[in-house]
Amino acid sequence: MSGERMAVVVPAGPRDDVADTVRSVLRWVERPAIVVVVDDTGGRLPELGGPPVTVVPAPSGAPGGQGGLWVKLAAGMRYALDHADFDLLLRLDADALVLGPGLAGRAAERFAAAPRVGLLGSYRVGPDGAARDWSPARRVLAGELGVRGLRAPALRGLLRELCREASGHGYELGAHPLGGAYVFRAETLRAMRSLGRLDLPVMARSGAGEDHLFGLLTFACGYAVDDFGGPGDPLALRWRGLPCAPEQLLQEGRLVTHSVRFWQETQEREIRRFFAAHRGEG
Repeated sequence: MSGERMAVVVPAGPRDDVADTVRSVLRWVERPAIVVVVDDTGGRLPELGGPPVTVVPAPSGAPGGQGGLWVKLAAGMRYALDHADFDLLLRLDADALVLGPGLAGRAAERFAAAPRVGLLGSYRVGPDGAARDWSPARRVLAGELGVRGLRAPALRGLLRELCREASGHGYELGAHPLGGAYVFRAETLRAMRSLGRLDLPVMARSGAGEDHLFGLLTFACGYAVDDFGGPGDPLALRWRGLPCAPEQLLQEGRLVTHSVRFWQETQEREIRRFFAAHRGEG
């Protein structure tokens, strides 16, 4: 492989316009190895096309977000590992979009320059250069590691084990890339899989975000996380709403954004229509 072959995993809920998000992937990710859509709609997804798009049902017993979303994403990642050869994996929310070409090449270059890094995302800084705040994740994880965790002892024991291992590789409690979009080195996911760390149904009990948990797991498997979403980087992410105007995202050469739910007074339908026109659709 060239080092740039990319797989994509997208979780889809009942309110998501996942078809438009998948179209952005197919337009801008060159020859994706596989696009796995994890269906949490009860089988009510629209037609998403044939290969490389594959729809897999969400695992039972993993409702909602937080740890439940981790279980769903992990299932999609296991499916990708079992059914495709790839070098990189993009985890993409259904309310995120790919905006232009070249993401895989940029990620491959960054990974090649830092062999210990296994996960790239909006990590220490956001798209405007401001420092990201890990304290909410730290509080949730600290609670589950402590007395509150006694309500779910199996989860508490697992998180304690992972934190011990991760601390030996430079992990700071709560460190994570922002969910919505991040890129794994495939080697990192294979390491998680070989250690049994990509099939953990007990994670559904966690109140931590899936991004918090993947940050922890990355360090526990001996890899590090690094920035890919600061000024000049390909990712432009904010938890709620776009980080800036759609036109500015294109002017800055951003390649992925989250979340297209709104920008100021502009709502999702209009934002998606703007980027669809940029893709040459409609």
